[in-house]
Amino acid sequence: MLANHAPSPSQTDVLICLDNQQVASRIGAVLSQQGLTVQAIPTTGLQEWFEPNGCQLVITHTAMIGLVRNRLNLPVVNVETFIFDRPGHVTEGAARQFDGDAFVKRVFAVMNGTQRRAAE
Repeated sequence: MLANHAPSPSQTDVLICLDNQQVASRIGAVLSQQGLTVQAIPTTGLQEWFEPNGCQLVITHTAMIGLVRNRLNLPVVNVETFIFDRPGHVTEGAARQFDGDAFVKRVFAVMNGTQRRAAE
């Protein structure tokens, strides 16, 4: 389930916390195809968010990581670490590329506990 509204008490595996709802929807669609339930909220909605049962991680961007970690006790995957410059963009395609395969692998690695952030 991908939602762009206030959180609901339903099961959610992954919380996507991005202001660009087009990007959040694309990420949500990819993760939903992998069998995960996702919910997208804008970064401004984070203060009202509660951790739903079963939520295993948050996907956000660099500037929001500190706020997410202070607000929620969940591991974080930084979507920006999977965006790379394309050297050949002058003649073809976009200047930047998203590595979707590596992103999905990272999400599942974190969810399976193989690469969780060390406790502070």
